[in-house]
Amino acid sequence: MMIMEKPFYIDIPTKLTPEEQKMMMELEVDAFPGTGAVDEQTLVPIARFGKLILYRHQDENRPVAVCECIRDYHNPDKAYIFGYYVRSDYKGKGIGKQFLQEVCSILKNDGLSIVCLTVSVKNLPAVNLYEREGFEVKETRYSEFGVGEDRYYMEKLL
Repeated sequence: MMIMEKPFYIDIPTKLTPEEQKMMMELEVDAFPGTGAVDEQTLVPIARFGKLILYRHQDENRPVAVCECIRDYHNPDKAYIFGYYVRSDYKGKGIGKQFLQEVCSILKNDGLSIVCLTVSVKNLPAVNLYEREGFEVKETRYSEFGVGEDRYYMEKLL
């Protein structure tokens, strides 16, 4: 069942309380069991100096989707999506597509012209979503995050 109504809204915090940090780390583990690695040392700088984009449902405290972005220091027209995920209980409902379109719109409005990300070569649902939304695989990065952690590097023009 696709969710098309608009009880969702964007939240872009610039700081996180300790309780919010804990919640964000729990969401990361939910999204990436066994590999979730975002902690306070990552979340706080992303919120303060990057862009932490949360997709919220009006009736819930926890975000239904999260995007963590940083700007490419060597190419300030490019944003790197450090993390992108939909909460497990919202998967398969069209949220990933809706949210990704919103994220790209926000980044374009911020004056960026390229967005890039890396995604596990094994995460076919995510790869398919990104390709449907205009991202192209530019290269395969073998052992990007350790031995056997291969990633596609993907880009999209905004």
